Amino acid sequence: MTRPMSMLEELGLLIPEQRLTRQFPSGMPDGAPPPLPAFVRDPTELIDRSGIALRSGYLQNGFVAAREADPDLTLLEYLAGGGFDSIFRGVVDDLLGHASATMLRTIDAARYVRALQDVYREFRAVPTPFDGGVAYASYRYQTGLHVELPENLNVLPMNAPIVVGSDLRYPAYGGVVTARGHRAIGTVMAGRAWGRDISLTARGKELFNELGLESRDVLHGWDYDPDLLMSEVQIAHMISTGEGPAYRFQILSGPPRPRARSQARWELAARLGDDAILDADEAGLQRLWKSHGSDAARRTGDPTNLSTRYGRDPYYRFSRDELFEMALGLPHAIDVRDVVYEWEHARPQRFIREMQRWVRRLGDQLPEAEDFWSSRLSMLTGASEPGNLQLLSPYEHARTDLVAGRMFGGATRVDRYANRAVATIAGADEYDLAARAADYASKSGKPLSAFSLTDLARAEEPIVAFDQHTLAELTAALQEHEWQAAVRATTGAQADWNDLVRRLNAQLVAYGMPKALLLPTI
Repeated sequence: MTRPMSMLEELGLLIPEQRLTRQFPSGMPDGAPPPLPAFVRDPTELIDRSGIALRSGYLQNGFVAAREADPDLTLLEYLAGGGFDSIFRGVVDDLLGHASATMLRTIDAARYVRALQDVYREFRAVPTPFDGGVAYASYRYQTGLHVELPENLNVLPMNAPIVVGSDLRYPAYGGVVTARGHRAIGTVMAGRAWGRDISLTARGKELFNELGLESRDVLHGWDYDPDLLMSEVQIAHMISTGEGPAYRFQILSGPPRPRARSQARWELAARLGDDAILDADEAGLQRLWKSHGSDAARRTGDPTNLSTRYGRDPYYRFSRDELFEMALGLPHAIDVRDVVYEWEHARPQRFIREMQRWVRRLGDQLPEAEDFWSSRLSMLTGASEPGNLQLLSPYEHARTDLVAGRMFGGATRVDRYANRAVATIAGADEYDLAARAADYASKSGKPLSAFSLTDLARAEEPIVAFDQHTLAELTAALQEHEWQAAVRATTGAQADWNDLVRRLNAQLVAYGMPKALLLPTI
């Protein structure tokens, strides 16, 4: 993905690497006017409360001055300079975060892993930034000089490259990316729960023994959701397997599904202090059951008290015999169905799926570069960036994203401001303005205002989620000769391309960005 970069583009590289304040969705006050036609992001999300812009300006001014003495100096070379204890180096560390600043200065994976250890040690006492502070540097994809990180790293950045053949590529959003996020969250929670450094590579038996895991009646919370409470056994299981935390669960008849069998093993091992249970085969489990003896007594408690482990962790309730039956996958054993927390990613994901359809459509014109463009566009739109993803309960996900709201429970829901009705996917075509207004009533009994058709179209538009930097990178790429030539040479693409151009250009105009970035129609 290497391409020449102008000085302006190099300055822009500061933006996605810096540590940002967390962005919370804000409600729309009563009587507020409807969103602008371009549906610009909530202005409160663009306010710099941490002074980053001031420090960034200091570095940018310094870079301009340094370029006068050395015109060939790149921004990355400039930021990587400074003595070990210099003020300049401290400002760069403060701006980018220690891990990202270390990645800037070296491609030595061991040094970067040590920096991650330092950062995750800090997370025991400070909020966790899921953004540039622990993200893989996007400029590495631009320059092609990668830090080759070990795949067994439990804090592997969600956007770190994956190996495709002999190449390193940007990861497509999916199970690999979400498992990285789950493990990183589990590592933070474990460091706080045990009050000490936790190995960044330990899983399975190694993790079990490092933690000295026991089945204790305690719960631990997560920074951004006071309702996300997990037991120590659940935390260890999440780190080891990469599976998401449970939002709610159902206890069903068997046979148990794979996740239930796995979690039953972890609860048994913690309760009995025997790590052999974690990886024993069926015959081994039978021998261990006989060795530890039968026990059919269940724990007691209030299942409605969600501040207790009994209310949050179903495996804590079951008897030893029930857990062994589950671990063995016996047909009559209990099963547990978990509804897990979800990563809110919808808008970037919907857009990258659209762009990947374009890549496939232009494939005949891009025979040597189809995979390159698919990976590159995923990277430019931030499809797997930690800063674009947040872990939410299914309910909060439904309130945050309109499409997720449509799919939540298969019923009509209110929009993110909780004041207008939106349709389910199945009923969208039949759901006219009158039906929307009639679906919900305010406390006064008056019908709620309808979610107008124009509002609905904008609320579904993924482009409105992109900031100025993302739009600039994306439109610059789509103006390159290779892409433009492929579009023009593809039969029947003109109308669809012009529609995409209209949508992108509308957002560029809404942000007041340079006219040179506007895409040409055909």
